[in-house]
Amino acid sequence: MRLVIDLDETLVNSVPTLAAAANVVLGELGRAPMSAEDYVAHVGWGMRAQIKGVLEATGGVPGGDVGPYLRRMIEVYAADPLGETRPYPGARAALELLVERGHALAVCTQKPEAQAREILERLDLVPPITGLTGAGTLDVLKPDPAMLHHAAGQLPGEAPVVMIGDSTVDAQTAQNAGVPFLLFAPAGRAKSADVPAQGRFAAWSELPDLVARLEAQAA
Repeated sequence: MRLVIDLDETLVNSVPTLAAAANVVLGELGRAPMSAEDYVAHVGWGMRAQIKGVLEATGGVPGGDVGPYLRRMIEVYAADPLGETRPYPGARAALELLVERGHALAVCTQKPEAQAREILERLDLVPPITGLTGAGTLDVLKPDPAMLHHAAGQLPGEAPVVMIGDSTVDAQTAQNAGVPFLLFAPAGRAKSADVPAQGRFAAWSELPDLVARLEAQAA
């Protein structure tokens, strides 16, 4: 199978790094910082949606234009996109096992492609990941299925495609592309409760067998 994986809050825990960048913007506005626990609710639709949501949650968007605050957040974040970002426990071992079983891996993310590539490379995840589509690769973002198709198109062969993610936008992307969706839903993540999926896994160690079951069902 060709497995297309979301990055933030699926493959890696990037919320502390993203929240730190947003908190610089909040600090410059004289506002209190937002905790990583609260910030996670804003992840999934891209950085513009993140900073817009954060500003709205802390007093509103000054002047009604999110543009200057988005540019400032991007500037801060781009200085060190890795920061405290780390793979979820067991992720690398699961990826390596999936490759051993003949699957190919790509990432499809709302994060700018250059920053996503830097994170993957600095975390030594390239390989096993060999494809990447991010913000700026195309002129659209998820849930436009073109994002998923582009990521899968970088992988060899014509094997069936599966989307793996953590959010409604990932599920919508898979649905729009007509492919199965597997949901990363670790314990305690409230936003996962109502996300439709063909399968769920709470830990990365569960994913290889979940993919095997999906593959068997499709045979």
